[in-house]
Amino acid sequence: MTASALDQSTIWYSASNEDAQSEIGALKPEGKKILTLTASGSRAFELLLADPSEVISIDQNPAQTALAEIYAVAYKHFDYDAFCRLTGLRQDEHRSALLDEALRHVSSDTERFWRANRNQAAGGLLYCGRWESFLRRFRQWAGSRRRALADELLHTHDLTTQALLWETRWDNWQWRLLLRVIALRGLWRHILREPGISYVPDDFDMTGYARARFEHLAKNLHIPELPFAWLVFNGAYHPDILPPYLTQKGHALIAQRIERLTLQTTDLRSFLTSAPTASLDGASLSDYASYCDENEQRAVWRELARTLRCGAVVCERKFFNKTGAGLPGEFGFTLDEALEDVLFRQDGAWFYSFVVARQVQK
Repeated sequence: MTASALDQSTIWYSASNEDAQSEIGALKPEGKKILTLTASGSRAFELLLADPSEVISIDQNPAQTALAEIYAVAYKHFDYDAFCRLTGLRQDEHRSALLDEALRHVSSDTERFWRANRNQAAGGLLYCGRWESFLRRFRQWAGSRRRALADELLHTHDLTTQALLWETRWDNWQWRLLLRVIALRGLWRHILREPGISYVPDDFDMTGYARARFEHLAKNLHIPELPFAWLVFNGAYHPDILPPYLTQKGHALIAQRIERLTLQTTDLRSFLTSAPTASLDGASLSDYASYCDENEQRAVWRELARTLRCGAVVCERKFFNKTGAGLPGEFGFTLDEALEDVLFRQDGAWFYSFVVARQVQK
């Protein structure tokens, strides 16, 4: 039974790399107590938009907790303009003063982290993560012609034009070579220093899967409308195409509900083991399986069966590691395969597959 942790002194994820509408559709969080994994904090904040009674957001990396706590303070104490300037949605040469103001309201652990790493906030919180930095470098590595073509994709007016551009100009030998490079396990292990690559089965075709999912994107989802697509193809969001938690409307609503959010630094199984029986109404587990083997996943599902109330739903995203998809059935859950397929086809962060499981035995 093994699990890995990311470097716990580093912010790995600082923006939304998902489409939380999938989790909201699966969990129906209104009035419920929901467990989620923190990462950038975006999923927890967007769950608040669905009016849950409580969101418990956990992460084993204290740096991710420190990022989410700064965001929580910004929702609670800053108006939308100051929120945008602190996060980097708007330029501000006095961002350091905003950070100092936010640090007046955080825990001692979070204050220590940002005092030691305030340079990470200099360009704004939104793009300070290692993954977001990689996406920006990736855009530069792609070259001027590919960047220009990406800009065309991001400004297509309809799906037909987009699909034609992809087929005739984007999907060429250079793109296919780039996908093979991206799928090199050594890149993930030694350059990105991503421990999760160790859990991707040797026979999983990372290149083929990546190409198939990008083709699905090009043919079925309108790229200019997707915040995650702007992050991938542009390295940053378009100011008018933002995830809901970053919009002015989202800011106002989250500010009203921020007291319903609890942030904890702990790993998933430790949290579940210590949680009371039948104490949760649902769980959003985004890609936790990337960092553990199937035996660890089995232990997690065993604890989920104990801590979730009857009728509760778990929505899990899976990236390259697809193992463990059938484990919920061992512990009294039923899989909603129809909804899994819908989310796989419609999710605006097109790379993930889903496990949606309902607790039906207690």
